[in-house]
Amino acid sequence: MDKNKLGFIFFIIALCFLSSPSFTGNVIGGNYYFNPTFFIGFVFLIISFVIFVSRQRLDAILIPTSPSYEKDMERADAAAKEYLQGKGANYLIISGAIGEKKLSESQRKKIYDRLRNYRIQPSELRIEGESKNTLENLLNSLKKVKKHGAKRIGIASNPSHLDRYEDILRVAKREGIVDKDFKIYRIETSENFADKVYGFFSRLFYRYKLGRGIEKAKKRETPGWVKGLTNFFYRLIGKK
Repeated sequence: MDKNKLGFIFFIIALCFLSSPSFTGNVIGGNYYFNPTFFIGFVFLIISFVIFVSRQRLDAILIPTSPSYEKDMERADAAAKEYLQGKGANYLIISGAIGEKKLSESQRKKIYDRLRNYRIQPSELRIEGESKNTLENLLNSLKKVKKHGAKRIGIASNPSHLDRYEDILRVAKREGIVDKDFKIYRIETSENFADKVYGFFSRLFYRYKLGRGIEKAKKRETPGWVKGLTNFFYRLIGKK
């Protein structure tokens, strides 16, 4: 159960006990002896506050591969820190296709090795190796976590990339692909000017193709000119 719903239930129970006639009547009558009704209500009230302010554990953390080695490592670091000391999670998912490289030279393997440096065990890691873009990253990873009844996943990436994930999730919920109570938690990494430029145009394109539904969106790739424009800005500011 979602922690906010649980906290609200405990809060309502607390109000029921604290507003009961036996408690309010004693206060009005000036009888201040120990009242078990007040004590029980007060305990439920404290528990509800603790639940509201506590951080809820994630079901999984997704690490999508990126355009560069540096960003891969930044995402891996952010995910590992969140996994070990933040919200925590049941496991981490590395998402991205191998491409033309050997597995030992792939982005997935480098992210995997980085996570192992944090002493995260192989049994705590999952690989999703079919995704070639943001849409596939999310949908294919959701297939994996859905089998285990997952409702909350964190995603480690830069802000404009996470915006696109949230756009995809909204459409997936509307089409019934994902449950309405499924949630994404943002684990944000840094973002430079080139990332923002690419994020802006790519999000516009994603919103356009998502307007026709998830299935049709799968068939449309981000235009080459958007990627070309991003590469231009990367070269301009000296970021590869």
